[in-house]
Parts: sequence; C-alpha cells; structure tokens
Amino acid sequence: MDALSLLIDQFRQMAWADALVFSTITGKPEVEQDGYILAKLRHLHAVQKIFLDVCSARPLDPRVADDLAVEELVSFARGVHQESMRFLEALTPAELERVIELPWSKTATEKLGFTVAEHSLVDTLVQVPEHSAYHRGQLVVRLRELGVDPPMTDFIAWIWRHKPDAAWPCSA
Repeated sequence: MDALSLLIDQFRQMAWADALVFSTITGKPEVEQDGYILAKLRHLHAVQKIFLDVCSARPLDPRVADDLAVEELVSFARGVHQESMRFLEALTPAELERVIELPWSKTATEKLGFTVAEHSLVDTLVQVPEHSAYHRGQLVVRLRELGVDPPMTDFIAWIWRHKPDAAWPCSA
C-alpha cells in the first residue's frame, strides 16, 4: 500500500470514528451540553478544518467552531471530512513531498526551545488523524465519567468492520 492510499484510509477511519462518537453523544442532553465534551469536540473539528485550510493554502479561522452546538458540529465535521476526502483524492504521490509551513511553527519554536524541523505535506496530513485520535481518547474518558458506554473507534476496529463509511447522525 502506498502512502497516499494509507492516508486516505486514515482519513476515512477518522470520519467513521468521529461519526460514531457523535452518534453516541447526540440525543443525550446531559452529554451534549457538557462543557468538557463540547470544548473537545469544537477543538478537534476546528483543528481538522485548520489543517485542511493550511494544506489548501486558504485563510485560517481558529475560532471557526467556537460557537457551534453539537448538532451544528455534526454538520460542520461532516463537511470538513467530505472536503478533506476530495482534497486527498485529488493529490498525486509526488505532491506529498511538498514542504508545508504551519503558521504556528514560529510559536512552537519559541515554546519548545528549538527550531522545528521542516515537514512535508504527508507529515502534516498524518498529524490530523493522530491529533483527532488523541482527543477522541479524552472524549471517551469523559463519556465514561458521565456513565455513557463509549464506542470502540480504533483503526483496527474499523478494519475488522470491513472499512465502513461514516454513518453521521442528524444527517445534513
């Protein structure tokens, strides 16, 4: 399997996992309105959009999801995932080596105390599902604290299920 095919699979799994988490959350007002859950969902999906915008050389809006309720986030996330797939499917393997500059690299250099390394489009794209999985893990912990049985969203679980497409709640 080539890098581009693997990236497409990672993004497909990410959409499936995100939709599964939303399906677990929606319709449960005590969960939908939980401040921690809402903040993590907003951050997770804003970052997905921001990385897509960086890779597409578009202006960034770091506050793009700040005021969205869960139902609005479902629609927003679904749209970002659809747009991400169109972006990935239009790429050629050669384009994956293109250098990407993240606008926050200078801040990272200052905060971390070393000059951050140059990174390619493929490096940057790998970060998106990694970051999303990290925050889905935090959401799972909070769901358990709220007495909700969280879904299994691991990559291997997606493989075991024969790589299903995302099944979004509140279809938009």
